[in-house]
This record gives sequence, structure tokens and C-alpha cells, in this order.
Amino acid sequence: MITQITAVASTQAKRPVVRKSARDYLYIIRRNLFNSPVDTIVTLAISALLITYIPLILDWLYFSAVFSGATRAACNPSAACWIPIINFMDYYIYGPFPIDQRWRVDTSFVLGLLAFPLLFSQRMPQKIILMYIFLLPLVLWALLKGGVFLSDISTTALGGMTLTFFLGIIAMCLSLPVAIILALGRRSRLPIIRWVCSGYIELVRAVPVLTFLFMASLMLQLFLPGGVTIDVLFRILFVLVFVSAAYKAEIIRGAIQAIPSGQIEASYAMGCGYWKTMAYIVMPQALRNSVPALITNFIGLFKETTLVMILGLLEVMGVVRATFENAEWIGMHVEGMVLVSFFFFAICFSIAQYGAHLERRIKRTKY
Repeated sequence: MITQITAVASTQAKRPVVRKSARDYLYIIRRNLFNSPVDTIVTLAISALLITYIPLILDWLYFSAVFSGATRAACNPSAACWIPIINFMDYYIYGPFPIDQRWRVDTSFVLGLLAFPLLFSQRMPQKIILMYIFLLPLVLWALLKGGVFLSDISTTALGGMTLTFFLGIIAMCLSLPVAIILALGRRSRLPIIRWVCSGYIELVRAVPVLTFLFMASLMLQLFLPGGVTIDVLFRILFVLVFVSAAYKAEIIRGAIQAIPSGQIEASYAMGCGYWKTMAYIVMPQALRNSVPALITNFIGLFKETTLVMILGLLEVMGVVRATFENAEWIGMHVEGMVLVSFFFFAICFSIAQYGAHLERRIKRTKY
């Protein structure tokens, strides 16, 4: 078997690289864009729209836009005015975080963004990557909220992109392990565990996430003993993690059910117990099969962080709205929405590309 694999690998390595000619590219274009009369009409219509509107959009966004000035009088009424965006950019990024402590925010951004190249890496051992992802929420909490060696930071000092990034990264890192536990619990042979997990999942899926956020932020404190308080940020994180985990649990449970039962029975017949079977046979296949749905859920979770604005925490959407409620810039909210859209697009597109990368790797391992 090893000899056959080596022979195939050497054959693939010696296979000459075929360069495509101009005729090949023309054939690809014709096949994908002009394959039928309907395809031709749709292609020409979309091309006409793009040719018409892209120059107008670029002119509004950049060429005729105003980037410097002090007041609204410097703006061009027929183009974007980026003056308030540039003047308040520090506030959009850091929120009201103390200026002398902003290095902690910068460090958090670097550590969070470093996770993406690690996830794309094929040379880094998976144990190191998993350990990094596991420790990342703890490190981010210690940096942004304070700990043994760092001064405490009030929750009200967190805002802007910092708060959105903080909530999104921690919720994504913690919701998947909780979802795996819930999925396995719902398939447990012990009735009490199965009933508890099933009841929790059905309850969470039947109630809007905004209701849980209001309950955690406003009502929970009424049921606690006098003098006992739980940080509002911790309560919001708890809601985001455990609500998102309920949806992920159903995705993972469906992927587990798709695995042939013969594999599980064969594993038990070879002397593997329940946990070894789940860890080495079931879960690797289930997670691979559920990658597209999980990535979609991660993207939705990151966008749901904007809901905390309703509870008084100024994440990136909140600080942008607060800026354009200023009397000087009131009514000029489109530029702020463009900034927020670009921020979420950059993060969500990166998550989607990681999902596509995982799917390509999984596809290669199947053949």
C-alpha cells in the first residue's frame, strides 16, 4: 500500500505543468458567461449595470470625497464626507478605553488576528493551534478587563471595534466546545442528560436572543442576593456563547447522525470505549461534514454582537451612531454605515475564506 501511494505521489510530482493559451481562456469565458442566449443576456445586463454604477460609486466614495477639514462647510454635498470618520477614528477603534492603556487593545488585536494565519497553516502542529485557540479568550479577558498584573478596566470603558472584536472572538472560541457537549448530551443513553440537553436546546431556539440579552442584563440582577453583582460583559458573553452553542449543537448532531452506524459498532468491537470512539471516529468526521453550516453560524454570531448596543454598550455600531448624532454632523450617517459595513465585511469574509480553505483541505484528503 505504501509503495502504491509513493508511486502515485511521484507520478503526480513529475506531471508536466500545462499552460493555458488565450484560446483556452476564451473557451472558459464563453462556457461560463455566454453558454446560452439567457446566459448572454444576463451577462450583458450585469456588465452594463457595473459599467454604469461602479464609476459613480468610486467617485462618491473617493474621487470627489472630502477627507480633510474642520467643519461641515468643508464637505462636498454630492460626495462622501470622511472628515468625522477620520477625526473620530481613534474613538471608533478604542471607544472610551483609557489612552495610556491602549497598548492592551493593540496587543489583543494582534493576538486575535494572529489566529487566522495559524488556522490556515499546514505546518503548525494541531495541538499548538488548539491550545492557542483555547487560551485566547482567557488572554483577551485578562488584557481588556484586567487581572493579577494589569489594572482593572470598567466595562463602560470598552467600546467601538474593540468591544465588537472582543465579544466576537471569545464567543466563537467558546461556543463550539459547548456545542459539542450539548450535541453529545442530546444523544446520550442516560435519559436525564438527554432530557436536560434537549430541553435546553429547544428552549433557546424558541426564544429570540434579544430576550436572553435583556434578561441577563436587567432581570438577572433582581434574583441575586444583595451586594452580589456579576459584570454585565460577562453576562452578555454567557448569553452569546450558550445561545449560539444551542444552534451549533443541532448542526453537529445532524452530522453525527449522518455517520454510518457500522463504524461506531466496529470501534466498539475493537475494544474502544465511548469516549475514544467519539474522539477518534465520530467527531473528526462530524466536524468535517458540518464545516459549511458552522462557518455560517460563526458569521451570524459575529454580526449578532451589534445587539449589545441596545443594552447600553457602545460597540462599533453604537459609537458610529453616537458620532453622527452630534449637531455638527447630524444627518450624515451614510459614511458611518459604510465604515461599519467594511469592518464587518473584512471579518466575515475572512471567516468565510477560512471555511473555504477547510473545505478544500477536506476535499483533498478524500481522494
